[in-house]
Amino acid sequence: MPTERTATRRSSRASSTRLTGSRSRLDAPGRCPNRNPFSPRSFQRKHPVVSENNPARNERRIWPAQEAKPSSARWHRASLGLRRVVRRLTSTGTIRTPEGIRYRPVGHLSLTRSLSKRGPGYKEYDVQFPLNEPMRVRVEPSRVFADLTGPRFASERELLTQHIRPGARALIINAGTGDTAAWLAELVGPSGAVVALDLDEQSVEFAKRRYDTTNTTFEQGDGSLLAGEPDEAFEFVLAPRAFSPSDEGLNLMPLFRLVAPGGSLAISTASGSVLALSLVKLLDDVSAGTARTSVLERAGISVAIATRPI
Repeated sequence: MPTERTATRRSSRASSTRLTGSRSRLDAPGRCPNRNPFSPRSFQRKHPVVSENNPARNERRIWPAQEAKPSSARWHRASLGLRRVVRRLTSTGTIRTPEGIRYRPVGHLSLTRSLSKRGPGYKEYDVQFPLNEPMRVRVEPSRVFADLTGPRFASERELLTQHIRPGARALIINAGTGDTAAWLAELVGPSGAVVALDLDEQSVEFAKRRYDTTNTTFEQGDGSLLAGEPDEAFEFVLAPRAFSPSDEGLNLMPLFRLVAPGGSLAISTASGSVLALSLVKLLDDVSAGTARTSVLERAGISVAIATRPI
């Protein structure tokens, strides 16, 4: 009589024989019901090759025909990559302007990182001019350079271009590093003149070396320097963000008295600030209601313009 252990051995031997036979039948030629669906033959059967001589196969196509991408597209991608590389190099390397001015950074941090909260709050550059002595400048949130950061008063420029006449004599206070004064000088032309004032000594010195001074005068100082100027001396007076946005008791008479008949006084500040909301009233007060006043806004900046009647 077979023991329990013998019965277990026979059962395991029989199951092993059945599995072996099952594998041999699947591996036999012509008996492959579970063919690999990703084999080349199965893939061609499900996705026939597109051929111009076989319209039937073309109708069974399940994806659109892919055309070769033109070489111009590849060149475009390559140019984009090159631009990225150039931007990375110029952000930490020497920057050159079309006028031949070179800015060599001091230190290894980029300008963005230097002015961030984790940086020192400033970035220094050694600047070389084609016709003037080199100097070292320091970029700060309150002292920006158009060659490095773009125009400081870009919104004011777009709003005020039509208010400046060729041949006019213009005054700008809070002129910064001089790019806005150079913009004014270009608009008034060689027959006009621009006087630019700023309190920062380095900004004034840089402006004298960086920009053409043929019809522009850069001076260090505030509005007190204008005390000796005669009344109605300028056709256009600009004070871009020169006053605190929270100042509501501002006296604009020292500036408005300098505006000639037909000329304009333009003051800009942050939109929605206390000063922005009171500018119209302040200008009406100094002109005794005779000036034509308007307010323009762009990109968070309000510009109040008071035009003195002829």
